[in-house]
Amino acid sequence: MGSFLVLAGCGTWTAESYLHEDIQGDSFNACLAREYQDRATSEAYVDCNWVDTAMIVEKGRAAAAGETVLPYDPATKGVLPSDLPELQDARSKLMAALDNGGREERGCACAKAQRYYDGWVEQASDNKLGVNGSYFGGEGGPVQPDRVEAEKAAFYEALTACALQASGPWTIYFGFDKYNLTPEAQSVIDQIVAETTGPLSVVGHTDTSGSNAYNQALGQRRADSVSNALTAQGKELCSAASKGETDLAVQTGDGVREPLNRRAVVAGC
Repeated sequence: MGSFLVLAGCGTWTAESYLHEDIQGDSFNACLAREYQDRATSEAYVDCNWVDTAMIVEKGRAAAAGETVLPYDPATKGVLPSDLPELQDARSKLMAALDNGGREERGCACAKAQRYYDGWVEQASDNKLGVNGSYFGGEGGPVQPDRVEAEKAAFYEALTACALQASGPWTIYFGFDKYNLTPEAQSVIDQIVAETTGPLSVVGHTDTSGSNAYNQALGQRRADSVSNALTAQGKELCSAASKGETDLAVQTGDGVREPLNRRAVVAGC
């Protein structure tokens, strides 16, 4: 009764049942549901933040139900513009690890990385209901910089374990209207070279910004860029093709810039 009254005072009583669920299993979704459960418990009992608790509980319940739950998009969370590039780059690294076998092979490690990434984003936008908060048209930003740094450090530590020994398929991401390989993309190339022995296929993809014909050609340039980097290190290829905007990782309408759709996927033949 005492804990219920604490939660009710925080405005989080609707989360009470989730916070005390016994979530079993070692799959990515089960581990993610437990990570979000732990995070929501801290928000409810320690920070008394019913807004963040409700959002975390919603994600945790979806994970427990077997749904695919993605890390926060920092562009929608009211972080400072100066913080956005680093958060977006970190999200791309996390998504690459998740998509490159992390969910299947290192589920609990990757769940922990996603939990801490969301915590980093949350802390980076944590004055949304305060002075100059993003909910009231302000620029947002953190009120506890030390906690931002703590969540960030925990995320990168967890990401190292999540990204360890991925076995493919591998996803390589590109900037808007770009097909050059970033340092992060090159590290994935190096990993592929180190971990594979047989021939590989490469498929280039785009988002829906631009015409179908342009995107088909852009997808091919991305496939060729990856293929050239692989063959330069002695890898054999069976195909390098483009699907343009016809096979989206994230479903969007036409004319939408979506970073997770700008990619090339490498797999065994």
